[in-house]
Amino acid sequence: MRLELLSYENTNLLPGWKPYFIYLIMVDHQEVGRIVLREGSSLERYYDGHIGYSIEEEYRGHHYSREACLLLFEIAKEKGFKELMISCSPENLASRKIIESLPFHYVETKTVPKELRKYFDQDDYVKRIYRLNLEEL
Repeated sequence: MRLELLSYENTNLLPGWKPYFIYLIMVDHQEVGRIVLREGSSLERYYDGHIGYSIEEEYRGHHYSREACLLLFEIAKEKGFKELMISCSPENLASRKIIESLPFHYVETKTVPKELRKYFDQDDYVKRIYRLNLEEL
């Protein structure tokens, strides 16, 4: 598996949004999903996380998200990140299993503040929040 940079999004962002990198998750020359690395401090990324990923339905169940996160840790280190935040909805058991199989530490479960809810789906206002100190890897 490898990550291939698709784009660096840094223009025409919504107010308050930080730039982010989009990587293709490639397995045997086939795109199986995408993973995003969002810039910003841990406070700015507290509820949505520095990392977001999606795997195409036909490729799920092969641990591609987990492996992509491990590769992304190295990229984040190279880009100067010291720690990473990641979050998921408590009901998203698949994502929770992935996150908890990685060296993230659970911080808390918290409701997204009202002023930030416009950036989240209506049924996605509660988040399990995790932190990873990249300097410990």
